[in-house]
Amino acid sequence: MIDQSPESLSDIEILDILQSMKSDELDTEAKEIIRNGGKAGRQEAHKAALVALNQSFESKFVEAVSLALQLNEAQMKKIRYKKDRVRILKARGIDYLAIDGTETAQVLAQVAQAIVREDAVVTHDLHNIFPFWKEGWPMVQFDNVYKILAEDIAIHYQAVLDELISKY
Repeated sequence: MIDQSPESLSDIEILDILQSMKSDELDTEAKEIIRNGGKAGRQEAHKAALVALNQSFESKFVEAVSLALQLNEAQMKKIRYKKDRVRILKARGIDYLAIDGTETAQVLAQVAQAIVREDAVVTHDLHNIFPFWKEGWPMVQFDNVYKILAEDIAIHYQAVLDELISKY
């Protein structure tokens, strides 16, 4: 993140950091996982890449929002959860649900959670999110899912940064 605490940074420094974050690539680690997966482990590599993509997005999202809104430690932990994310941002004049790609962030989080905790079985919330996913069945076509979500989450991240910059 940054070497200084957000309180010690000037508004211009914070704005510069937020602007520089617009060049962040969320999928660097995920692409590396896919490259190292090989042909035989293509679906497994994409499954791991989805989890890595979600972790990357979440950490960069928390970093940007915490910096821009100068959140305290407790708020930084809470901002990871959708309900608290909406509430904290709304209190600062940002309608998170109106930002392009909010649904994508939720789907990516649910997919990552299902991969890690549900052994990659389609949960109720993910039923028919993709035409080839049915509740209770194993997730399939991770490569297609990754391609769609990686592109959409990058758009959402940029939209969040634009919103934070415009409010600053």
